[in-house]
Amino acid sequence: MTSSQRKAADPDAALEHFVTTLNQAVLHAEKQHGFVKRANLAKQLSISMGSVYAYLKGTTLPSSAALEAMLFELHLDGLAIGQLLTLRDEVEIARRTRRDQGSARPSRGSYATELPRDTRQLRGREAELEQVIDLLTAPESADAGPSTVCVLSGVGGVGKTALAVRAARSLEKSFPEGCLFLDLHGYAATPVMSAAEAADKLLRQLDAPPESVPTRQDERLAALREMLRDRCLLLVLDNVLDAAHIRPLLPAEGASRVLLTSRSNLNGLDDAHRIPIGPLSQFDSAALVREFITDLPDVRRPSEEQVAAMTRRCHGLPVAIRIAAAFVHTEPWPTEDDTVGIEMFHDGDRDLQDLFECSVARLTPEHARTFTALGLHCGSDFDIAAAAAISDIDRAAARRAVRHLIEVNLLAAPKAGRYEFHDLIKSFAQQRAEAVLAPEERARVCDRMVDHYLSTADAADRLLTPDRHRASMAPSVQNTAYPMREYRHALAQLTADRDNLLAAAQMAFERGRDEQCWQLAFTVREFAFITHDINLWIRTHRWALEAAERAGDIYAEAVTCNNLGLAELSGGDTEAASALYQRARILFGKIGDAYGEHIALAHEAWAQFLRGELAEARRKSIDALAYLTAHGKPRNVAILLRDTATIEIAMNRCEAAVPMVLRALEVFRAEQLQFDEAMAYNVLGRAYQGLDALRHADEMFSRAAELASRSGSLLEETRGYEGLGEIAAAESSWPAARMYWNRALSGYTTLRDSRRQAEIRARMALLPGTDH
Repeated sequence: MTSSQRKAADPDAALEHFVTTLNQAVLHAEKQHGFVKRANLAKQLSISMGSVYAYLKGTTLPSSAALEAMLFELHLDGLAIGQLLTLRDEVEIARRTRRDQGSARPSRGSYATELPRDTRQLRGREAELEQVIDLLTAPESADAGPSTVCVLSGVGGVGKTALAVRAARSLEKSFPEGCLFLDLHGYAATPVMSAAEAADKLLRQLDAPPESVPTRQDERLAALREMLRDRCLLLVLDNVLDAAHIRPLLPAEGASRVLLTSRSNLNGLDDAHRIPIGPLSQFDSAALVREFITDLPDVRRPSEEQVAAMTRRCHGLPVAIRIAAAFVHTEPWPTEDDTVGIEMFHDGDRDLQDLFECSVARLTPEHARTFTALGLHCGSDFDIAAAAAISDIDRAAARRAVRHLIEVNLLAAPKAGRYEFHDLIKSFAQQRAEAVLAPEERARVCDRMVDHYLSTADAADRLLTPDRHRASMAPSVQNTAYPMREYRHALAQLTADRDNLLAAAQMAFERGRDEQCWQLAFTVREFAFITHDINLWIRTHRWALEAAERAGDIYAEAVTCNNLGLAELSGGDTEAASALYQRARILFGKIGDAYGEHIALAHEAWAQFLRGELAEARRKSIDALAYLTAHGKPRNVAILLRDTATIEIAMNRCEAAVPMVLRALEVFRAEQLQFDEAMAYNVLGRAYQGLDALRHADEMFSRAAELASRSGSLLEETRGYEGLGEIAAAESSWPAARMYWNRALSGYTTLRDSRRQAEIRARMALLPGTDH
């Protein structure tokens, strides 16, 4: 091997030869054409002066284009430029060859790996760790694009730094020139470290001579990027504030790789690979708790029940688990979950409230106000309209605020258009609202929230039941900006807001907003009926009834008694229902509301029907039907026709029932009331079944199941399948009977109707071919 070949094979020798030849050529050119000031040269090339010196000293290998431009400005001739470009390429080839061969360390030395101490306990991060390692060790792309950047993002305390340190330790042999680590204090009590200050610290870690570090910030950042470009090292930058904070520090190209951690998702880094770090699973959380308490003596070690309680309250946040483990080293864990608030997560060194406050401190005042106001949200997840109402801002501003809170992991988006807090952040936000907002401002937030959910529920209810009797409803609740145009939109909105509506009703009751309380119950009644949500129905109406009494509003008390009675009926308590209906009739009588009296009478008839008092039930139902036919709305008449027909069927008067249901169906179809139509088809199926018109009955049950599914009523869908199973069994179609009854069994199981489950199972057990 010749001397020149040996130099080409050794990157350090090749670099030394290149730098020597370069400086000799520059010296020769300057003797001929005069000295070129380095400041002027840097300006002409649009680079820093530090970069010029780095090129000439060999601390940074210039790109071919940059070298050619510099040599041209230094007045070198074409032959010299060509020779130097060849030598420059030999250095790059030698370096790539060494990297490809997996050489352990370049002879010019490596930089000290200044990583923090690795943690022994790192549970539940195996998948994320593998992702990080795969990304940072993937071969360089052929187009030599930007250096690989990997972002670990997540809520404060979720373990991003611990994962980054573990990954960096695992990758030490993959980066011959070492690892640089720097905490940028993006979310900390101390000031954020600027990019220029970070560049200074990183240049010194890279052993740059102090005199070569530019004083101007932009030149210092450029010098860092160029120094990183020609090295093969791992740069770990912890606690980054945002994309603008980190962008000046990132190498434009080269073999170095970058691992970032941040509470922000750093969406502005378009080429970055993102790995979101979420809370630990219950299993991994419990395992981590056990790891931290292994040193406790048996008599003081928490039981498995206590470990489960600790795990529940930590909500998968590793820092909370560590603090909880430290807690039980000094005193037992509280026996009641509700005594464990966020203030307990403090051990002298770590404090969850301080941790989260650092995130809020980096928000703009407007976004901080939105975050704090949302801390008073009464339910679970919410949408943009709710955020706007609670924060008293328009939707565009609310959308911007929510988007930013998601970006910095103070909010999550579990599904499209819905947003929620991590449980511990929710607790923090609640306490912050109590501490930061004046009592009158908190009251205004709560009032806006109640008004918003009342407006939402009313708008949706008017789509579910457009012809519903709504006497004495406050005009204000009819004003809503919700873009609900169809039944399905209304049902979806109420389904998404179900828990929020319940919480808003309770808040209205507790805050003495009695009118809003009873009206909230009124507006969710039809939704609860359709979805058979007895819990929502009864709880909202019990608050509503007490609120109406407290307000002295007789109409509200009467209508709530009527609606609560139907809820008690649906829950199986016919005696409680009858008492409420009798009370409703008396109250309606006091205010001269004959319409209300007859609605209560019809409901009372239904209670008696369910108790088996058929003759009296039929008499009252027919009396109520006669009045409503003369004075009521078509939908109410149709509903009572359907109910009266059901009583007729129970009395074996199926021929009388059929025309009643057919009249009801005409109304339901005309008003596009699919849920009521589905109920009517189930009743008509029973009537035809009683007349032994099995084909007609089968068709009716099939229509009922289909329409019920479309309208969101699992109960009516299940009743339809039950009827279809009965028809199939009557026709000895055993496989079809088993299929339909299995569907019915699934429905009743979801509805938690154990009596109907038992009945279906008993029927299925009698089918031929069933194993006993």
